[in-house]
Amino acid sequence: MLGQSENTLLINALFAAASEAGKAGWVRFLERLCSVAHAEGAAVQILAPEGEGAGWQVGRIALPDAARLHPMRLDRVYSQIDLPGEVAWPEPLRALKVAAGGAGRVVLMIARSNRDFRAAEALALSTLAPHLGQAVMIREALGGERARAARDAEATAALGAGWLVLTPAGAVLEFDPRVAAEFDAGGWLRLRIGARPEFADPDAALRFRQSLAKLGEGGEVVRPIPLGPEGQGVLRLASGRWRGSPALIGHLRAMPLAEALPVARVAGALDLNRSEARLAALLCDGASLREAAERLGWTLETARSTSKQIYARAGVSGQTGLLRKMFGSALWLG
Repeated sequence: MLGQSENTLLINALFAAASEAGKAGWVRFLERLCSVAHAEGAAVQILAPEGEGAGWQVGRIALPDAARLHPMRLDRVYSQIDLPGEVAWPEPLRALKVAAGGAGRVVLMIARSNRDFRAAEALALSTLAPHLGQAVMIREALGGERARAARDAEATAALGAGWLVLTPAGAVLEFDPRVAAEFDAGGWLRLRIGARPEFADPDAALRFRQSLAKLGEGGEVVRPIPLGPEGQGVLRLASGRWRGSPALIGHLRAMPLAEALPVARVAGALDLNRSEARLAALLCDGASLREAAERLGWTLETARSTSKQIYARAGVSGQTGLLRKMFGSALWLG
């Protein structure tokens, strides 16, 4: 029989595995199951509604194929003798299948190569039966949340956006490490937990203090704080809440450079050739025609005539219209 502590530790290991990303937690759970059941191997196989589901295994275990697993009845522990299939399973095995909501079905198996399992050893599967489906559903839900968070992070990274949380007095509570590293590398802004942001530009530091004072009076800060050369980065502060307490929420953005985008992407988005796309990127980044011509090794007249072709193809009337069209497009989203 499983002792109370063994029972609890096994269930805890199951839910820990469901809460973690990757396979390490499932490996630890299966190793504990092998120890409790005196098994040589153990496996979890998810039978997804469509396609092949995830699975993990440890030790020595031969896995029945899907044709044997799908006909299994729910919430019943099978042995190698009564496992579905025309041919008997050759080695000692215990298998349990339970429902797992939208994730489908999940099968938990233990195996060994010598003597059969005693009833007390196989009891571990029955102990886990009420919890296995719930654990897999938790894994599915958390996996969806992680996937959505990853997509959100990719989109904000492409747009150069990030966030910052401060106390009402201006000390850093949390921040987006990716964009903070970018600002730190540029020498514009340094963030440290528990300290006020450190600005390289004295004017930005002054604007920050003025913003704190305005927000402290219950007002709203309309103008963002420019960061970096020519305001290439910005910080906007607003009152908000963080984990239930009053806080200041900062929105950071390091304006992405069109020149850093793949030329083929710019050309395809605006129906330009590669030379036109290179000029369009420089103009989008704020270069004058003369500066762009020097960067490209062109004459000013060549840059001027090419710019007219760009504006015509993009359907805009000048550089301002080109900027508006490029910044409003999906160019930055990869």
